[in-house]
Amino acid sequence: MKKTKLVFLYLISSLIWLYASNYLLTHYIPSSLVNYFERGKEIFYILVTGGIFYFFILKKEELYTTKEQEKRLSTLINSMVDFVNFKDGEGRWIQANDFGLKLFQLENVDYFGKKDSELAEYSEFYSESLKYCEFSDEETWEKGTITRCEEIVSRSDGTSKIFDTIKVPLFHEDGSREGLVIIGRDITTLRQTEERLNRSEKLSVVGELSASVAHEIRNPLTSLKGFVQLLQMEDDKHQDYYQIMLDELNRINHIVGELLLLAKPQHLKYSKLAIQKILNDVISLLAVEATLYNVQIESNFPKEDIIIECEPNQLKQLFINLIKNSIEASKNDSKISISIGLLEDNRLAITVKDQGCGISKELLQKVGEPFYSSKEKGTGLGLTVSYKIVQSHKGNIMFDSEIGIGTTVNITLPVEQISSPAIGKSTVTA
Repeated sequence: MKKTKLVFLYLISSLIWLYASNYLLTHYIPSSLVNYFERGKEIFYILVTGGIFYFFILKKEELYTTKEQEKRLSTLINSMVDFVNFKDGEGRWIQANDFGLKLFQLENVDYFGKKDSELAEYSEFYSESLKYCEFSDEETWEKGTITRCEEIVSRSDGTSKIFDTIKVPLFHEDGSREGLVIIGRDITTLRQTEERLNRSEKLSVVGELSASVAHEIRNPLTSLKGFVQLLQMEDDKHQDYYQIMLDELNRINHIVGELLLLAKPQHLKYSKLAIQKILNDVISLLAVEATLYNVQIESNFPKEDIIIECEPNQLKQLFINLIKNSIEASKNDSKISISIGLLEDNRLAITVKDQGCGISKELLQKVGEPFYSSKEKGTGLGLTVSYKIVQSHKGNIMFDSEIGIGTTVNITLPVEQISSPAIGKSTVTA
């Protein structure tokens, strides 16, 4: 429409010029100067129209160059795996890359010229996150310098991403706001790797400590236990005291066993066994304890056996630790559900869910750390051992808990151990 108007204006201007110049030529120009005036009129018309055409050609080239630059810039930022966003001085979106639009579920939204609070209406799940962005932008403007912070963005699938966000404020010469450049780099994998390394370092320290302490404890422990049993057989008067001593010695022996398990190098000998059999053996073993706590264990297993390549004794230890924790944390007359399922990537999913007291988010982050326990008499090694077992089987373990509702433990293990039986990577997510 704009081009049509320009052409129409050019035609009207040309006609006005022709009629006006001819009118002047007929009524006001002397006959001796007519030829000069006509030549001058033609030259002037050529110069003016040529200048106009030259101006539009230059503008077209500049516009084409600008569009090409915008296209290259758009291609560049859309190929980035970082969140990139340009805003004007009022906080209105000018341009965002595909990653950012997908992150906030704004792929089909005309975002240009809208503020974060306005875009929040188009994305219900990310409404609060977008509103917070507007608040943090204002903090950057007030500081007047480049800001950098880590922001956690929850996702609709239940996971979350951690972004290293850099915000660059731009100002006009008079100090007024010109624009804001925002770049958010996804560092979720980096933080998870750091967490795994941190856990591995702690395990390494515990292993070294365990190796030097455990054997020194077990030798005198065996002697003490033998003498207490001998005294128990000869002295009927103090049987209760002897039994308490034996129970405590057995508890010390159990702790030493866990320490030794952490200290042992993981050279596993895998064998193939049905996961249902392993879990049924554990359930049978813990059935009496569950009855004492008035807790019911329910299993939901496929009828057809799922054969898994594993170290059966270690998996039994893993499930004993998890199910025993669930029993001890469960409320009276509650249930513990254990289910098995196969995933698409030839991995096995095991879920242990209880209706216990739950764990707070702050404490949940410490799950699996050596010597950390919420139990009064806990050693803080049970879940550390569990973590190492899952790690050695190249699996993943994730804890999800809510106070007063219960805890769910999700474990994924490969059905087949393809690589050598070295320690595999795993993640513990709280």
